[in-house]
Amino acid sequence: MRRTAEVVIIGGGVTGASIAFHLAGRGVRDILVLERRFLASGGTGRSVGVIRQLYPTPETTGMVVRSLVVFQRFADAVGGEAGYVGCGVLIGVSAGMRPQLERAVALQRSLGIRAEVLEPEEATRIEPRIDPDALGAVLYEPESGYGDPTAVTMGYAEAARRHGVTIEQGVEVTAIDRAGDRVTGIETASGDRVAARVVVNAAGLWSPAVARLAGVELPIVVGRHPVFVVERDPGFGPAHIVYLDLAGGSYVRPETGGLTLTGSLTDDETRHPMDPELLGGDVSLEEAIPVLERTRRAVPRLIEARYRRGWAGAFDITPDWMPILDESPLRGFYIAAGMSGHGFKLSPAVGEMMAAILTGAEPAVSREPFRLDRFAAPAPAGTFVASYLGS
Repeated sequence: MRRTAEVVIIGGGVTGASIAFHLAGRGVRDILVLERRFLASGGTGRSVGVIRQLYPTPETTGMVVRSLVVFQRFADAVGGEAGYVGCGVLIGVSAGMRPQLERAVALQRSLGIRAEVLEPEEATRIEPRIDPDALGAVLYEPESGYGDPTAVTMGYAEAARRHGVTIEQGVEVTAIDRAGDRVTGIETASGDRVAARVVVNAAGLWSPAVARLAGVELPIVVGRHPVFVVERDPGFGPAHIVYLDLAGGSYVRPETGGLTLTGSLTDDETRHPMDPELLGGDVSLEEAIPVLERTRRAVPRLIEARYRRGWAGAFDITPDWMPILDESPLRGFYIAAGMSGHGFKLSPAVGEMMAAILTGAEPAVSREPFRLDRFAAPAPAGTFVASYLGS
């Protein structure tokens, strides 16, 4: 079957759904979103959903500020529920990291973020169950928290449909059609062909494979990031705050039912490449033990927690741990990928920026740091922690 669309978006995660919503809001019609499985079935559905505001550049800070406002009023801004819980976030750093933290916080405040640097003992008044002994300082973001990535995706998708966007699930794109240096459409596994002036690669962990269909190589590594679930003991008390221990290398995020999600902040995911088809697979208790030990050092009260399960999450990682939001060398073929673990928390602003780029408008936040050609020259590799504090 042959069809036409103005814009084809490949990928039905939070990024693709947000782009579709924002494009439709700018008046673009005949938008087609293609998802090879079901909405939020990829990295989005395996995200822990933490929304922190600490970023080292004006552009990323601006994007997370714009995104947080949307999460806080999602029902009015988009429709549906974001599952946003503004419990606050604490970020602990070592003494050596403190100067970088203070520089980052000065930038945050200049851009309107509420945040303050606390002495370690002061932080225990906010969350008395953390261990301050190994910390040099703690950042407190009272308005940050966590949300539900799947619910946000569904909210964007339903709102996009109300604006006339077509979303098809169970449709795998197997070819990108081109004429010379310009994209002309896509082909699917069922043999359908869709002619399109614009194709957006928002395929997340599968974005490198999709780009190769167009003859484009992306500097993205799919890195494994296991997530572990523990059940707090009955005497733990109220749910804890979101705590990111950059000094010790672990994080904790509360979940309903007396559960806590935790994982590592020290493992370099780029050194652990993963086939994205293994996303969501079980992980062993043996793999969980060293991470849980760091978690219990960070929050000693979790020593009584019972391990429940884990799963293999993953990040699509660029060399500088920041997204690619740009047109590729193949004209009309755009990239919104390489989210590097920031995809959910930045998704409202990413959709907004891509919609502006695709319609020739000036984005609210500068697009320059997210161009694909920034990788044309070799540059020092970044790290996940550097995406908090800078190099």
